Amino acid sequence: MIKKLEETKNNRMGDYKSLAGITLIALVVTIIVLLILAGIAISLTVGNNGLFSRAKNAANTWREAEANEASEMKNFEDVYDETLKNLGLDGNKIVIDKITGEEKENTETTDKEGNRVVVPAGFKVVNPDQTVNEGIVIEDVSANNSDTVGNQFVWIPCTLDGSNNTLKYDRYAFTRDDWNYRQIKLNEKDEDGSHKIQRVDDTSYYFHEAISEQERISIQKYGGYYIGRYEVGCDTARTSHTTTSEIGKIQSGLNAYNWVTRDEAKNLAEKIYTGKSRLCSSYSCDTALKFIDGEIGTYAVNSVGDNCGTNKLENTGYHAEKNIYDIGGNVREWTTEVSTYTNGSHPCVFRGGDYGDIALDYPAAVRSYRLESFCNSGVGFRCTLYM
Repeated sequence: MIKKLEETKNNRMGDYKSLAGITLIALVVTIIVLLILAGIAISLTVGNNGLFSRAKNAANTWREAEANEASEMKNFEDVYDETLKNLGLDGNKIVIDKITGEEKENTETTDKEGNRVVVPAGFKVVNPDQTVNEGIVIEDVSANNSDTVGNQFVWIPCTLDGSNNTLKYDRYAFTRDDWNYRQIKLNEKDEDGSHKIQRVDDTSYYFHEAISEQERISIQKYGGYYIGRYEVGCDTARTSHTTTSEIGKIQSGLNAYNWVTRDEAKNLAEKIYTGKSRLCSSYSCDTALKFIDGEIGTYAVNSVGDNCGTNKLENTGYHAEKNIYDIGGNVREWTTEVSTYTNGSHPCVFRGGDYGDIALDYPAAVRSYRLESFCNSGVGFRCTLYM
C-alpha cells in the first residue's frame, strides 16, 4: 500500500513538472511574438514607410493638391474674366469701352480705376482710357434723333449729402481776397430751403434757388449728372435776336447759340432731350466748378485760358478743364438761379464772362443779374443732362 502511494505521488509530480515546463515555454514564445509584433508596429509607425511618415506625406500631398487647385481656380477665374471682358462684361457690369449706345437702359460701369459711371441709354463713352477725375465724356450715338447725334457731356459724380467724402451736389460761394465780386455762403436759408448767397460788397440782395425734384431724384438714384461738354451751339451764326426753332447741339466747332433771353435759353435746353435736359442750375454750375477745382484749384475764380478779353467770339471748343470747355468764358451762360435785386427788377442770373470780359474780373464763379429779356452776342447757355 505504501509503495502504491509513493508511485502515485511521483506520477503527479511528474505531471506538475510537465505542465510547468509547457507554461514557461508558452510565456517565452508569447513574449517573443509580442516583441516581434512590437518591432513590426514600431517599424510601421516610425519608419520611412511608417504610419507617421505616410500621414505626413499625405498631409503634404493634400496641401500640394490644395495649392494646385487654387492655382487652377485662379487660372480659370482669369480666363473667365477675360472671356467676360471680350464679351463686354465685367461681373454684373458692362466694360466701359464695350458700351455701344444700343443699350435700352442706363448702364452702370466703371472707369479703369474702378470709379462708378452711369451711361445713359443711347450714349457711349468716347474716352474709356481716361478716369472720372480727368473727365469721362459720353456721346449720343442714337439714331432715334439725328439732331442730337454727336452731342457730348461730362460725368460729374456727386451725392446729395456729400457722404463718404463724395462731392456734394450743392450751391457754393467761391472767394478771392482781391476780387471785387467775391461771394460768401450764408448760414441762414431762404424760404425755399436753399442757402442764400450774398455778395460781400453789396448786401442789399442775394441769389437763391431750390433744388428741383428732377435733379434730386436723378442724383439720389445715379450718384451724378452730366454737364454739357460745350456751350450749346448751332449751325447758323446768330448776329441778332431772332426767334428760332433750331435745335441746340453740344458739339465742338459750332457757332455759340447766343442772342437768347433767359426764357428762350431755358426752353431751348429742355427741347434737346425732352424730359432729361435742362438749363444749368446754380447747383449744376457750382458742383461742376468744385469738380474742376477740387480742394486746391483756382479755375472758379480765375478762368485763365478761356476765351476772355480777346474781343472775338469763338466757336465752341476753345479751352478745356477736365474736358469741360469754356464754362468761364466766350459767352456768359444763363442759369435757372434768381436774384432779389431791387425787388425783382433784375431777377435772372447768368454765370462767368464773355469774350470781351477780363477773366480775373468775370471768372466762372461770378453771378451777374439781368432782366429776363436781356440778350446780346456775348450771352448764351449750357445745359445739363439727368437720367
